[in-house]
Amino acid sequence: MEAQSEDTSVRAVFELAWPVMVSMLSYTLMSVVDTLWVARLGMAPLAAVGLAAVMVFFSQSFGAGLMGGVRVLVAQATGAGDHVVARTMGWQALWMALPLGVLVSSVSLLPASMFYPLGASGAVAEYADQFFSIRVLGAPVVLINLAMTAWFQGRGDTRTPMKATLIGNGVNLTLDPLLIFGLWGLPALGVGGAALATVVSLMVQVAYLSWHIRPHLDLKSSSVDFELMKSSWNLGFPIGVRYSLQMGSFVIFSSMISWVGENHLAAHVIVLRICSISFMPGHAVGEACSVLVGHFVGAGRSNLARPVVRSALKLAVGIMVFWGVVFVVCPDQLLLPFGATIEVAGLAKDLLIVAAIFQVFDAVTMASQGGLNGAGDTRWVMVSSLSCAWFLKLPAGYLGAVVFGLGAVGAWLGFTLELFILSMLTWNRVRGGQWLRGAALDTSSR
Repeated sequence: MEAQSEDTSVRAVFELAWPVMVSMLSYTLMSVVDTLWVARLGMAPLAAVGLAAVMVFFSQSFGAGLMGGVRVLVAQATGAGDHVVARTMGWQALWMALPLGVLVSSVSLLPASMFYPLGASGAVAEYADQFFSIRVLGAPVVLINLAMTAWFQGRGDTRTPMKATLIGNGVNLTLDPLLIFGLWGLPALGVGGAALATVVSLMVQVAYLSWHIRPHLDLKSSSVDFELMKSSWNLGFPIGVRYSLQMGSFVIFSSMISWVGENHLAAHVIVLRICSISFMPGHAVGEACSVLVGHFVGAGRSNLARPVVRSALKLAVGIMVFWGVVFVVCPDQLLLPFGATIEVAGLAKDLLIVAAIFQVFDAVTMASQGGLNGAGDTRWVMVSSLSCAWFLKLPAGYLGAVVFGLGAVGAWLGFTLELFILSMLTWNRVRGGQWLRGAALDTSSR
């Protein structure tokens, strides 16, 4: 986006968001494809991969959030026309991502028994450990990928990361059956093969992004800039804490469902994969909204921030309502590729109905939080999100799943309550003016 543009329309949001949507849908497709192939191994491996994937995201969530601070800082610097800061932040993002990724990879040494408190049986825990150990070893690659992606997106270039993701997804599609089932003379690695295919595909993405970021990064500015690092940390730390603790709450949430039974967990995993088809575009709209708001705030035109959020909200709600209708009208077609048993399919259909309802609240939340983050109001987003996750979703989910005996459906009704309250709180914050006070990045002293 040009810094001089004042376009706050739905079209402006969509033009920035659609490559992010494609990227996220492509990444989601990796998980869906993994799930489809692993489902052929049985319901226990499928449940295990779902449980392990949550733990993988939990281990990497703080770093992912920290890169969100990079996106906001680069967006505000770009809007202010301070391209020196924007380019220097490319190096700072890498300096943050690499050591943190190495630290996260060390949790691969944890034993399979860590899945027992999450409700996993012996077989499920072993499968989960195979998948988790390989995926988490790729943490440095994941965080470097996120760092460069955040830098490109902050500058308004969402297409380069999209192309990288599409290429990586093609690699994953090719490697999945080869590594899971041992085709073409390769050893059959089972669930570990699905994890390895994803790590290799992420390495290909990093190679592509490295080639394209190279002309923009000056070696003279490659040293650590503690002032910029601190600014990025101040913005990204609340996002990282929010991601981590939200994912932590979701680990407990998933474990409550696993306590009910493997069929409930399998249905939960399948519908989560299906929901990601609609969730990721909504999340992409939120990220685009964050970048656009950051540009306007950096350019000193905070009065344009709220109209951007409204446009993002219309787009996100439209997308997720559409998919909600699909969930209700075509459940059999959506579930068919997963080869679910009759009991699992019945549970999954009920979950799809619940998902169709909470999608609307989720859309409002993601668009509004994107705008708040873009203006630098990341601490409020953190506090509100974590309060709802821990003090609404978990108690309500436990009541529904365990106390009232509704299993996965009861847990998801608790999830719906969380999203409803959070959407109301977040939109009310956007309607006020406090989030825009003192939001602009001060680079005048640089």
